[in-house]
Amino acid sequence: MPSQLPPLPCEQALIENLPTTLRSERALVISPGRGQTAVHVAATVPECRPTVWYADLHRARLAQEAIGEHDLPIDVACNADLPDALFDLAAVAVLARDEAEWTRDILQQAHQRLDMHGQLIASVDNPRDRWLGEQMRSMFDKVTCHDTDKARIYSARKTHQLKKVRDFGCEFVFRDEERLIHAFSRPGVFSHRKLDAGARQLLRIVDVAAGERVLDLGCGSGAVGIAAALRAPDVKVFAVDSHARAVECTRRGADFNGVTDLETIWNADGQFQLDAPVDIVLANPPYYGDFSIAEHFLSVARRVLRPGGAALFVSKSPTWYAQSMSCCMKDVELIESGKYYVACGRK
Repeated sequence: MPSQLPPLPCEQALIENLPTTLRSERALVISPGRGQTAVHVAATVPECRPTVWYADLHRARLAQEAIGEHDLPIDVACNADLPDALFDLAAVAVLARDEAEWTRDILQQAHQRLDMHGQLIASVDNPRDRWLGEQMRSMFDKVTCHDTDKARIYSARKTHQLKKVRDFGCEFVFRDEERLIHAFSRPGVFSHRKLDAGARQLLRIVDVAAGERVLDLGCGSGAVGIAAALRAPDVKVFAVDSHARAVECTRRGADFNGVTDLETIWNADGQFQLDAPVDIVLANPPYYGDFSIAEHFLSVARRVLRPGGAALFVSKSPTWYAQSMSCCMKDVELIESGKYYVACGRK
């Protein structure tokens, strides 16, 4: 059960090092876990209704389930950016493995959301950290530091507005066949700032015919779906992702490239409804791990494909796909493409 999971080390350190005299009425929590810091704040400061923020719908729902069992006044926000409100406390738990631009973006937004003299407390699961400290000192006049066995915690108060606010989003251009395509990405979106090499191999293998319906599953920046939409006339694309920023970037990219028949779907559980089955499912799930996301994608593909429709998954680990797709699809083949394999099967 989500509620039985202990806090991650960075979040545990955050909980243990919040001021004992905390009296915040407006607290913002950025959690890589189940929002345990928000639970702690709500339980210890009765006048506070903290907001815990996520950009990914799946993580937000897991947190909502865990928080709901505590029966405390906590708001779970899920959107591309931090809530557009002022807070007097921002508690930010950072994973050392997080994308650097993601952390910079979130810290900058947290500073902007702080009321003057509001406090930002940030922790990272690296007791020898220097990098996060440098980011804090670039925004605040005075930063204090405290170490635990597993984490380092920084604290500062806002005394001025930032002189320079950086835009961490970007536009990148890639060629698909004879066409140049413009895509947009932001920190947190898969393959930020460039077209992923696996996505390029997926596009190299897939054929899209006029009038076909395509599902881009886990669309990220939307580069694959946009390219598919431009391959032939009257192609309809559905682009699905659980990350709010991915959906935002896909929509922006489609508009910029003049793709009018692309529908974005913000979804985490695969239980979205289409008006009719699709002809092709394209997916670029994580290459390593326990294949839980790949298994989820394969289940969705089986549900939404028309009989005879094709599913194409790109991977560096083809064995799992060969076995799993053979159990539920026909005409399964593995196509070697560069350093990747594209697993193809039909419903």
